[in-house]
Amino acid sequence: MDQRRSQDGPRREPIRSPGLWIAMAVIVLAGVPFYLPAGSTRPLLLGVPYWVAISVAFTVVFAAFVSWICLRRWNVVEPEEQAERGRGEAA
Repeated sequence: MDQRRSQDGPRREPIRSPGLWIAMAVIVLAGVPFYLPAGSTRPLLLGVPYWVAISVAFTVVFAAFVSWICLRRWNVVEPEEQAERGRGEAA
């Protein structure tokens, strides 16, 4: 994988994007099965209560989403680094 991805485009910080925060909040809230009936353990999925499977699935979704944000949406190259790189290519 290309390790210089952050230097390919303009500076972007996803922390300033409210849509990403909303998506993260929805994933976290969906992973906490408060919306299921209290004390329910049936049906079992692979030997565990279904609410555990729901929680694990949304944990994986959250990890994948945060990984996608870090790999594709985050570009925080510092202006000094970018200027230094430009000088190196010009020489």
